[in-house]
Amino acid sequence: MTTPDKQTDPIADAIARHHSGLSAVPEAAAFHAWVAQQRGSWSGLLPGLAQARMGHIDFRSPDSAVAAASASMDRESAIRAYEDLQQRQGFEMGVGHWMEQRCVYQSSNYASTRLAGAMRDCHLGLDLFAPAGTALRLPLAAEVVVAEVRDIRLDYGGMLVLRHQGPAHPQFFSIWGHLSHASARRWQPGDQIAAGTEFAQLGDFAENGWWLPHLHLQLCLLRLPDFSDAPGVGEQAFAPVWQDIFPNPAPLLRADDEALRS
Repeated sequence: MTTPDKQTDPIADAIARHHSGLSAVPEAAAFHAWVAQQRGSWSGLLPGLAQARMGHIDFRSPDSAVAAASASMDRESAIRAYEDLQQRQGFEMGVGHWMEQRCVYQSSNYASTRLAGAMRDCHLGLDLFAPAGTALRLPLAAEVVVAEVRDIRLDYGGMLVLRHQGPAHPQFFSIWGHLSHASARRWQPGDQIAAGTEFAQLGDFAENGWWLPHLHLQLCLLRLPDFSDAPGVGEQAFAPVWQDIFPNPAPLLRADDEALRS
């Protein structure tokens, strides 16, 4: 990957705004005000999401059996570790936290192009773990911006990026990773998807980048030049900027969003 051109890179502009004492994204305050009025309105996204007992799937420590198996792409060990954790803790749905600093992003693919010697290990989305094939129901009408298969291990597998535009909220984008390949191939950029549509399914290991079946959901307040390369993890040093650019989806997903927070 080439070094971003700071003249045309909206993320670099946001970092510069933050360093100048400004909000990294001017629309962030209005977006958060809208979210405060919409708490739990996306709870129909996954079956049972509104009431499920949630359990944290820890990707921070190499001592986490799920993290270790995921990093080594050991399918059977990852499934076994998840099921063991689920049985011990009694949760129904696993969650991977937004802004969590993780140990699984260690390859050269995650080296920073913005800070020499730094790694991108801060998780910018929120993960919801559910069986492969679980259907996703779109909570808010959208236009398809990206629909592609990233068939590389430890990547997104099936991926969609959607644009949400409405009179009640600023324009924003949603990034949906680790979908089935058919989910990505079903849509084309420019397609309109109505709220309530079953628009995608979670992929299994061979389709989702070789991860435990789960959804990576990430919100974005900037229009990026190429959403195919939107970072799913970022440098910890830029955490305040990431929080403005990629706000936490948790309040939309559950009214009691503490269950989805670190």
